[in-house]
Amino acid sequence: MSQENVEIIERLIEAFDRHDVSTLDSLCHDDFEFVSLLTALDSEDATYRGTTAWADYFEAIEAIWSEWRSDDIRIFDAGGDRLACLFRMVATGKLSGVPIERAVGITYRLRDGKLWRMRTYLEPADALEAVGLSE
Repeated sequence: MSQENVEIIERLIEAFDRHDVSTLDSLCHDDFEFVSLLTALDSEDATYRGTTAWADYFEAIEAIWSEWRSDDIRIFDAGGDRLACLFRMVATGKLSGVPIERAVGITYRLRDGKLWRMRTYLEPADALEAVGLSE
């Protein structure tokens, strides 16, 4: 397990929880790409790219969810530049007021010590499979 890669993802998650766009940007490549299923409304996914990815993502997620957080976070190092994270998303719909709690998975690819690609999965096992692991 590459402790350095895990530490990068831990810093990313901490910055994410604080909505710290500046720190998130510093942890990512300029050509960063994030495919999110959690902000998709009318399409299969929503993709955020480049240096505005995090600002655009937070704008989208705050339009959908009035409250949201990640709980029970587990990080898995698949070796090389690939990692996965499983967690529970706890949120409240902004328009509906309906609370949700859902298990979710994310995959990460690093390049030169920075986050390069990130993708969410509605099925945690799919995230693990995408990086060559199983639970």
